[in-house]
Amino acid sequence: MSARRLAVWRVRAEAHLRSDVTRFSTARMISVTGDRVSWIALVAVVYARSGGSGAWVSAALVTQFATYAITAPWAGVLGDRFDRRVVMIASDLSSAAVFVAFAFEHSPLILVVLAGVGALAGAPFQPASSAFLVMLVPESERARATAARFSGAAAGVVLGGLVGGVVVAVFGGPAAFLFNAASFVLSATLVLSIRGTFRVSASRDAAHEGVWAGVRLIVRTPALRLVVAANGAALVGYGMINVAEYPLFAMLGSGAAGFGIATAGYGVGQFVGARVGRRAGGAAEKHRLVLGWLVGGAAIFMCGVVPSTVAVIAMFALAGVGASTAGVATNLIMQRHAPDPVRARVFGASSSVMIGAIGVAMIVGGAVIGVLGPVVLCVVCGAVTLLALIPSSRVPPRGRLPWRPEREQVGVRRRPSRNRWLLAA
Repeated sequence: MSARRLAVWRVRAEAHLRSDVTRFSTARMISVTGDRVSWIALVAVVYARSGGSGAWVSAALVTQFATYAITAPWAGVLGDRFDRRVVMIASDLSSAAVFVAFAFEHSPLILVVLAGVGALAGAPFQPASSAFLVMLVPESERARATAARFSGAAAGVVLGGLVGGVVVAVFGGPAAFLFNAASFVLSATLVLSIRGTFRVSASRDAAHEGVWAGVRLIVRTPALRLVVAANGAALVGYGMINVAEYPLFAMLGSGAAGFGIATAGYGVGQFVGARVGRRAGGAAEKHRLVLGWLVGGAAIFMCGVVPSTVAVIAMFALAGVGASTAGVATNLIMQRHAPDPVRARVFGASSSVMIGAIGVAMIVGGAVIGVLGPVVLCVVCGAVTLLALIPSSRVPPRGRLPWRPEREQVGVRRRPSRNRWLLAA
């Protein structure tokens, strides 16, 4: 192949890569937007249709968290045994069907059951998508592509928070559920437009067999074990703060308005954190992980030390920066240390720990907030989050892997210019 043809081929390959990452990031943004809208609607609808019962609301949320945490390891198997793009599409369309059912159901009991079914339908998406990204781009571009996906999710948090309240208030909960169903269909359509086959090659390694292969790999791999431990500790702190958020703003006198602004600020912070994380490749992965949880823990801690509306809103934004920075670094470390045949199961097992940590934290936070109050609880949450620095600081430096990494595709080695990466740049 002549040098000129090779140069043309590389330009086309890079354009194709950017287009795929753009579609993938946009799909994530749309899906998260719908999720946030439906989250607001679920709380409002269950509360209204149960006659103002907080117990039914708690039952719906706990069912969602518990179902996802329990089924995530099994959901990861789908991403390792089937085409990961197909798994993502099937998960999106199944979730869309569940939320259509949400729109026409009135019984609180059935709504709680549907919350569990919705979590079950959506569980395969996250591990499959995390493993899919590794197959979509070469290693040299994984940091930017991973940051792009996190940026899309952050934009979805902001949009979903802004749109959700309006949709529920003006059109009602059923319309919000249908909005979420439509977002899943649109997400699936964008993923479908990414061409190619993304099915992992079969492995002959006995260690890669079975549902628990991802769990076993995490346990015996120091980098994975320490990253999961760090994130579990941090998300216990982040989970408890969910209980203290609204009571804190109510105590400060800003109520729902302050809470809404802070929630949007958290999403903006996540977007900024993803931009920081796009340079987290290579040796910087560990440093970004430590930096992310340091910033996040300190920000939450300061919410209780300087309890004013403006300060807390600013601290929420910083907490978003920290969580997103650590999240990008986490994904990069896990992408690198998990072999492709078991990668989705590793992400599934990790998701189970993280969602479980949030769920348990919300239960504990709900039990102690009456005794501690929102200000003291914020201090406790920040201190717990900072415990993540112990395992994250012990993550081994980037080194050689015990297996041969997959070869990069020819023609996509050159870094694309910054202004061509949607959401990542």
